[in-house]
Formats: sequence, structure tokens, C-alpha cells
Amino acid sequence: LTIILLLTVLAISAMGDSADHWAVLVAGSNGFWNYRHQADICHAYHIMLKNGIPAEQIIVFAYDDIAQNPQNPIKGKVFNKPDGEDVYAGCQIDYKGADVTPSKFLSVLKGEGEGKVLKSTENSKVFINFSDHGAPGLIAFPSGYLYAEDFHQALLGMNSKHMYKEMTIYIEACESGSMFSGILEDNINIYASTAANPTESSWAYYCHPNDVVNGFHIGSCLGDEYSIKWMEDSEANDVCAETLAEQFTTVQQLTKDSHVMEYGFDGFKNEPIGNFQGTCDSKSSIRTFLRGVNTRVQPTKEYAAIDSRFAKLDYLYNKYMRTQAQEDANELEKELKNRRRIEQKFGSLRSQVNFELGQKQEISNWDCYKKLIESHDSSC
Repeated sequence: LTIILLLTVLAISAMGDSADHWAVLVAGSNGFWNYRHQADICHAYHIMLKNGIPAEQIIVFAYDDIAQNPQNPIKGKVFNKPDGEDVYAGCQIDYKGADVTPSKFLSVLKGEGEGKVLKSTENSKVFINFSDHGAPGLIAFPSGYLYAEDFHQALLGMNSKHMYKEMTIYIEACESGSMFSGILEDNINIYASTAANPTESSWAYYCHPNDVVNGFHIGSCLGDEYSIKWMEDSEANDVCAETLAEQFTTVQQLTKDSHVMEYGFDGFKNEPIGNFQGTCDSKSSIRTFLRGVNTRVQPTKEYAAIDSRFAKLDYLYNKYMRTQAQEDANELEKELKNRRRIEQKFGSLRSQVNFELGQKQEISNWDCYKKLIESHDSSC
């Protein structure tokens, strides 16, 4: 009788919880050599959906040029691990092709625009996930960049408009820590985790020779190390039992090639990851009471990983080794020449300004920095 009464109280409590849950998932690249980013995001989509977030409250940005790409040996399908499941099947992409832009993304966060946008409230739990390329103070889109300052201003705007109760952000990108380091406050209920610190590369994962699905080499890395580690951890454990703090520690330990970082507010780190990657807090008081011990299953096998800065070179090399085609040899040679030219040019600039490689420079003038990036892109 006591147990029945307790379950009744828990059920009433669950009914009274008005929290809702939103996810914004962004693959910020295109091209078959960037296969892994869209694979990461479609995988994340299925995790959110499986854990209870309604499809209409998951917003996905992906260029959508991978599944039907002429280079894809398994047409119409995308995989995020060797011999894994097709993550493209059922992945509902809301913004494709030319719509995958920083401005569209920021409009979605603000709840503005004609397409699918955030309609979150002061009771909402919001999860944002990027899988992308990055550089100090920015993350890339197929066209344009999202700068840390612009992202920060959008987050402050969401806070002032009461568009969330708590928010968690996971970013997979090189120098991803620079999106938050010295920028994100610890008093606006946003917790962020990044694949790398502000000065290092993140790493591609499940690369050649581990890029095999159903006997076929896909020809591109299937995932990214940090993203793979957090998603496979979420799938291996009870998301309503494992906390954000536990997942951070696990992913930090399992990500061998970069320094996984955390920023912002840590006051809700002891909440289950399923409060953000699912809907645990809005419907699972009874489930929480009844659940067993979290098994904390962790993978042990290591797979091939590549510094993301060299992922394109690795892709081109393996493509040429597979085809032995002259056009692929030419493409590889062109990439090598471009890299040598860039290294020589910037090496010369470093010597002229007496700049030591590895020195960390904080970005203080964002307008100047943006003009510098735009000038480089238009002229180089």
C-alpha cells in the first residue's frame, strides 16, 4: 500500500511538470570528405527522438549532399560507425543546402523566420549540438561563419526573452573551446561542453581502415571522436540515470586525442543527460523510482582517428590509393601544394611580427577579426 501511494504521488508530480524539450542539431559542412558531420547529426537526431523529444521539437541543419553523393558506395544511406545502422533513414532535415547558414541558425534560436524555429519557453530544456569545422572564435558553415560573439549575443537574447529554463550545448569542432572560453557567463543557466580546448584540433574517428560497412570502405571518416564518445555513451547507458557530470567525465576520459572542455553554469550538472537529450524530467518520476543501477557501459576498442585538420588530406590520399586515377592524383597534389603555400606564407608572416607558434591570443576586437577573416576568404 505504501508503494502504491508513493507511485501515485510521483505520478501526480510528473503530471504537474510543465517542462518541454527542444533540440537544435547542426552539421556545418558539405562535401563527401566531411561525411562524418552529417552522420554525427543524424545519429544525434535518432537519440533525441528515441528518448522522447517530439520530432516537431527537433530542428536539424544539414546540407544533405552525402546520402545520394556519387562517391557514396551505399547509395541513400549514411553510417556513423563500422557496420552500424543507417542513421539517414528517418532523419528529418529542416534546413538543407543553401539554407544551412549562420543567419538562419541564429533566426531559429531567436524564434524568428518562416521555417521551423524554436518555440521554447521559460520552462524549456534546450539542447544544441554542432558537428563542424572550427577555428579560434568561430565555427564554420558551408557558407559563412558563426562567430563566438554573435553566438553569445544570441544566447543572451534567448535568456532575456525567457526562451529556456536550462540549456546544454555540445560542440564538435577544432578550437571549439574558443567559442566559450572567457565569453560564456556562469549565471545564465547554460552549460557547454566542447571537443577541444581553444587552441587544438578535434579528431575525426572511424577513419580508414575502419570505415567499413557491409564489406564496403565508405571512403571517408564515419564520425568524430568526441561526438562518437558522447553518443555511444548515451546509447549504452540509462539516460535518466547518467548525469551531465558523469557523461562529461566519461567522454573526457575516452576522448584520447583532444582535451574535452566544459564552460558556463554547472549548477545542473547532476541532472540526467536525458533531461536534455530526451524528456526524462517531464514524464519519468515513476521511471526514476523504478529504474535499476546504471551499468555505465563503456567501449574499450580503439579505432583509427585523424586530426581534423588533416582529414581532407587523408580522404584524398585514400581515394587515390583506391582508384589510382590520374584526376585523383592531381587533386591530392593540388591539396598538398596549397597546404605548403599556406604554411610558407603564414610562416613568413609569423617571423615578421615575431610571433611564436603556439602563443594564445585572445580576440578582443570582433569587428576587426571578422574583417580579417572575410578579407582572407575573398583574396586567398
